[in-house]
Order: sequence, then structure tokens, then C-alpha cells
Amino acid sequence: MDELTRVLWEYASQYRLDGFYDREAQLSREECACAVEKNRVALEETCPPDVFCRVSALCDCAEELRLRDMEAAFACGFCLGSSLR
Repeated sequence: MDELTRVLWEYASQYRLDGFYDREAQLSREECACAVEKNRVALEETCPPDVFCRVSALCDCAEELRLRDMEAAFACGFCLGSSLR
């Protein structure tokens, strides 16, 4: 991702992304965020520390993959949109 696209991605993800969720998607997103936190707390309380660390690492890696995919999708959409004008 070049520097201009990165600046636009950071701005869009921080200030504009929420505006593109419709009501149903926003509610679903909030429910998922609550479920993630509840499950994280439950795992921390019930798992041995080494297992919890491994599960946390797994979740962190999955989140990193999701973030990279979102960045790539943004960059792709931006390049496609720019080339069509």
C-alpha cells in the first residue's frame, strides 16, 4: 500500500467506516463485539493460563489477518475507483 492510500485508509477506518454499516449490520457488529468480550472473560476464568495465552495468540493472529484483508480490500477498491475516472 503506497503512502497516500495508507493515509486514506487510516482516515477512513478511523472516521468514516462506521457510517457505512446499515442498522442491521451495526446491531450485529455490536452483538458480536459483546460476545467476543464475554467469551474472552469466560475463557480467562476457566482455562489454564498457558491455554488462555495460546487462544489469545490465535485470536490476535486472526485479527491481524482480518485487518490485512480489510486494508487490501480498501487499496483494491481505491485503485479500481481511481482507474475508472
